[in-house]
Amino acid sequence: MRVGIDVSPLTLARTGVGQYTHALLRQLLRLGDGTEFRGLSSGLGAMDAAALEGLAAHRHVRVPTRALYQAWSCLRWPKADRLIGGVDVYHATNYFLPPTSTARRVVTIYDLAFLRVPALCSPKIVGPFSRGVRRFAREADAILVCSEATRRDVVELLEVPEQKTAVAHGAVDEDFVPVPRDEAARILAGRYGIETPFLLFVSTIEPRKNVPGLLRAFARVSDEFPHQLVLIGGTGWNSEDVDPLIAELGIASRVRRMGYLPNRRDLPLFYSAADCFVFPSFYEGFGLPVLEAMTCGCPVVTSKRSSLPEVAGDAAAYADPEDVESIAGAVRAVLADASRRDAMRVQGLSQAQRFSWEHCARVTMEMYRRLAP
Repeated sequence: MRVGIDVSPLTLARTGVGQYTHALLRQLLRLGDGTEFRGLSSGLGAMDAAALEGLAAHRHVRVPTRALYQAWSCLRWPKADRLIGGVDVYHATNYFLPPTSTARRVVTIYDLAFLRVPALCSPKIVGPFSRGVRRFAREADAILVCSEATRRDVVELLEVPEQKTAVAHGAVDEDFVPVPRDEAARILAGRYGIETPFLLFVSTIEPRKNVPGLLRAFARVSDEFPHQLVLIGGTGWNSEDVDPLIAELGIASRVRRMGYLPNRRDLPLFYSAADCFVFPSFYEGFGLPVLEAMTCGCPVVTSKRSSLPEVAGDAAAYADPEDVESIAGAVRAVLADASRRDAMRVQGLSQAQRFSWEHCARVTMEMYRRLAP
């Protein structure tokens, strides 16, 4: 069997889709069942050559990806499978389903936030994604999703039969491992000037992540506990209100904004040293930061919405993201009870073990096999 896969997300500056594609491809290549993988990519940026090792072939179309999408949409040309010498199955890893000559087509849909909560998403995403995703879902021979919650959204919002979908949960990288708490705290103090105790948030700062709700909740408990709040993540769409809100709430001395963390290898240090990871998101297709926190034994407070209960299970404390006092109460309950935090660390580590890239790759490979002639 020959499988083509869109490896355009495998740039040197990878986003979440790039991280997913990289980890999945690495595991697919390790399965070693004789399947030949051929990569297709586009764009003017530099590709990560190391991430492409193991492919039987790789074709890079050096044009802006949007220009190639335009050609595919308007002209239905060039055929993606022909660009890489012909394959049995072509896997579109980033929502956009290109035309093929004979290959069966799989598309991965990570979430439908742009349809489920469009007011919380950038118009640059809502418009193009909303227009294309319904057609791609209908045309695809199969759809991969990252959670049962996203599968329900796909079936309901895109009106496709459930049997056309398969759930391939994401996971954390193999080298994403906990660090002893005292050691993590010592390294963070020396490397970043972060002192314990602290609460942690990790994600792009954008309306869907509910950072204003988190800040307001932190302000309500800040007089009761000595903790800082550490925010890790780049500034996304429509998040200009975050810094003014921090000042308005009078918590500027207690909040550390780290921005985007270039070295992801340092993330386990933050998760391992934090007393609690707080993630009151309104909607997540999977919620990888929650899984990262549990993998490092960090107690989690999160929303009982979308995929988050599916990922966190019984290991997290839950809050209503629409209710600031609900978030504050959940944080308060965790911080006030050391024995509960210890129990949550053990539960989180156990829950995190349910997710692996090997399982994700096996589900994906089984879908390829069902489609291949």
